[in-house]
Amino acid sequence: MVDLTSDRYNLVRGDFPFHSDAGSVLDMTLQGDVNAILAALESKHRRCTYNAMASFLGISLPQLFSALGERRPHASWIVNQNTHKPTKYTKAQEHPHLYDNAQVISSEQELHTFLGQVAGATKSTPLTAYPEAACYGVDGCKGGWLFAKILDGELSFGTVPSIGVLVEKAAEGSRIFIDIPIGLRSKSADARLCDREARQILKPRRNSSVFNAPIRELLSTEDYASANALSKRLINKGISKQSFNIMDKIREVDDLLQGSAKARALLREVHPEVCFWSLAGGIAMEHSKKSEEGFNERLEHIQEYLPNARRAVLGAIDHYPRSNVAKDDILDAVVAAITASYPDRWATLPAAPELDEAGLPMEMVYLN
Repeated sequence: MVDLTSDRYNLVRGDFPFHSDAGSVLDMTLQGDVNAILAALESKHRRCTYNAMASFLGISLPQLFSALGERRPHASWIVNQNTHKPTKYTKAQEHPHLYDNAQVISSEQELHTFLGQVAGATKSTPLTAYPEAACYGVDGCKGGWLFAKILDGELSFGTVPSIGVLVEKAAEGSRIFIDIPIGLRSKSADARLCDREARQILKPRRNSSVFNAPIRELLSTEDYASANALSKRLINKGISKQSFNIMDKIREVDDLLQGSAKARALLREVHPEVCFWSLAGGIAMEHSKKSEEGFNERLEHIQEYLPNARRAVLGAIDHYPRSNVAKDDILDAVVAAITASYPDRWATLPAAPELDEAGLPMEMVYLN
């Protein structure tokens, strides 16, 4: 029986390295987790749905199918949620004991409980900590956060469902630079100085990429109409839809920072276009990041700092579905990680950041 408590079975949810010098895109940690789960299911003659396993591992269905590999008896324990059969398997490819047990695991929680029972443990599976201090660049994505990680000059990528998970896993001494407003005004119509200065340096091409952070009072609202109405009542000014669309993530980070000393020590705010502006010697990017020209323009500046980054970036683009992670999100995360990697060159907008009412700095970090 597989030892689910061993180091091999570490369940790094959604963490997929794409090393610039690696030939394989598939993370071996993920492959080990998949194999361990298959062994556990086989040991108890228990089926599990594709959706439950993908959700448990924090990956997409295409990623799961890739990890399962070719159709074979050992992989046939993962089944369609409607038919309770492995998809497009022949009878010869199915395990001979596949239908011995009528019970089918159909949710992430069921799988978690089952694995705990197989392991002989009742407590929750702990997060796997990253043992070495590293530099992280983080950008929001559908369902969570994408991070780029630089360790010993090597670039890798991963996703986490919440920023708190990354903070918890990151080693002391790490740096996490994130593209989200940190430090918020309260009942004030004045834009943060960092937002105003960022727009100024990015004129005339990229200044529209910087929008004002919401005031903290709006974080408790549940829909745009309510947020806009409250903003108008408090500061005689509405809120942009761009700001509201990331309100949940602003709230998540703000709550974390106010409750976690470790988060305060590790997290700092960046704006990707300001970071690219600094990498280019104080020149804003010419093309939109959504265009092919803009993608290549930004990747060229990244490669000046990480010469082998293209391979890792393209590997991440292939790995993450566009419905979850945009191509420009990947570059934004990388440039934030690069910025985190050069502490001796850090500068901020503004040069002397203000603190908000919670004591959080209203700043954007860049390289001088």
